[in-house]
Amino acid sequence: MGAVFALFAAFYYWYEILFGVRYNEQLGFIHFWLTFIGVNFTFFPMHFLGLAGQPRRVPDYPDKYAFWNGVSSFGSLISVTSLFVLIYLIVIL
Repeated sequence: MGAVFALFAAFYYWYEILFGVRYNEQLGFIHFWLTFIGVNFTFFPMHFLGLAGQPRRVPDYPDKYAFWNGVSSFGSLISVTSLFVLIYLIVIL
């Protein structure tokens, strides 16, 4: 995910230079923080799932892993929301 954050940083840095227009900085901050929170909510619970013994790459899992999988799914929804914020940021300019 470090590479993705570096790409976003390069996008925000070079956007004004390449296109001659400034982006909305508030939407940029919202995009960054939603992405940061979404990525951490998506991948951090997977550490707990691994410690609890959930096998990887299986389509179905026991119910005892449902809570952390739900938290991880919620984090991915936050990440998708941040992607929509980025698309909106690009489109309104």
